Amino acid sequence: MSANPPLLDLVFLGTPDIAVPSLEALHQAGHRIKLVVTQPDRPAGRGRKLTRCAVALAADALGLTVIQPEKVGSIAADIAALGPDALTVLAFGQLLPGPVLAAGRLGAINVHTSLLPALRGAAPISRAVMRGLTRTGVSTMFMDLGMDTGDVIFQEAVDIGPQETAGQLSERLGLLGADLLLRTLTALALGQAPRQPQDHAQATLAPRLSKAEGLVDWSRPARELDWQVRGCDPWPGAYTLLEGQPLKLFAPTLVLDEDPAAAPGAAPGTWLPAHPGLEDWLLVACGQGVLGLGQAQAAGKKRLAARDFLRGLGRGPLPRLGQ
Repeated sequence: MSANPPLLDLVFLGTPDIAVPSLEALHQAGHRIKLVVTQPDRPAGRGRKLTRCAVALAADALGLTVIQPEKVGSIAADIAALGPDALTVLAFGQLLPGPVLAAGRLGAINVHTSLLPALRGAAPISRAVMRGLTRTGVSTMFMDLGMDTGDVIFQEAVDIGPQETAGQLSERLGLLGADLLLRTLTALALGQAPRQPQDHAQATLAPRLSKAEGLVDWSRPARELDWQVRGCDPWPGAYTLLEGQPLKLFAPTLVLDEDPAAAPGAAPGTWLPAHPGLEDWLLVACGQGVLGLGQAQAAGKKRLAARDFLRGLGRGPLPRLGQ
């Protein structure tokens, strides 16, 4: 690569937090960002207040022009009129139609947080954790009309930590993606960007999560519930029912092959008594093994460490979870 890589005229398309490091890295490197395109502001929080997305806020701070169309195809002519060398895309949230893809002289480059063709779709990070994968990564690719089907340029792999949540992994991959995007644009500008067609027969999908996927089924093995709790953090959040009310569950998690109190056979969802050395965990019997949870949050209450949560429940037998 060149010691002084060529600088390009770019249009950046992205919306959530994970895209911010890439936008900031492009700006810091000196690339000329002609326009930032994000999803429109949406209501968020309990008050449903209109909230500006993370990329729009970052672009505002950098003094960049922001457009937030409901449909990106409606501004295809505006993008083309800027004459960008390339479009750079990370977690934008819409498929780009042909006229938008064609607006960049050198193409449209996507940063996708998986090792393509694995985990194509909207939720590759959460799905990687929820499926118990131990390795994932970031890919850059030339975009086409399909969903994450374009030719791969570069890939970088990382291990998924045994206690890592989707949110924590997202932060790491966001930084890695920014670095990989800079390397990709240098190769692109120098005419040295490789094109590796994906093996579509090996593709797996990572569809957007639904809120219902956070509900814990205690009849499943503890190991799978560990993946679920970590993969649903921060959204949609794992939860169960405690006397008919939602109880949110959080990492850190602990998986035990059997009841530490040596009393196997407890019904799934049964609270297990504290055991020496495990006082900082909420221990729950599963269909196979025991799941320990480090934090919980009852309806209308604040999030508490396991020890404090148990103290608040008082003494006496505790109702089964999931009912």
